[in-house]
Amino acid sequence: MGIGKIDNYKFYDGFEGEEEIEFSTTDENMEILHIWKGYFDDIFGKPSLDGKGWNGFTRDFNQFEGAFGDNGKTIITDLQEYIDDLKIYENKKFDFEETREVYELILSWLSEAQNNCKEINVKVF
Repeated sequence: MGIGKIDNYKFYDGFEGEEEIEFSTTDENMEILHIWKGYFDDIFGKPSLDGKGWNGFTRDFNQFEGAFGDNGKTIITDLQEYIDDLKIYENKKFDFEETREVYELILSWLSEAQNNCKEINVKVF
């Protein structure tokens, strides 16, 4: 028996009225994450300009694609691409103290989603 959807606002509380990124799935047992866009900017902003191209959230965030494009929402089916992209930032020094915890939360959430779902929804409000 599932516990139902739980909204996790830990990393959006206090930023009400500012841009919010929401991660969700159809799996009843997975939390719905609500994250302040500033944390996303801290992780994916200022990406490498080495000419190797961008993938996952780095591409979406910096090229205004997917949820960061005009539509404000997207469905992601290649979760491994986004996990691999996130791992590039494992040793990055972040500007906000909380960003490390946000990084780890997104990575573990994506890994759980990959094991339990075929796709995730990402929305920017």
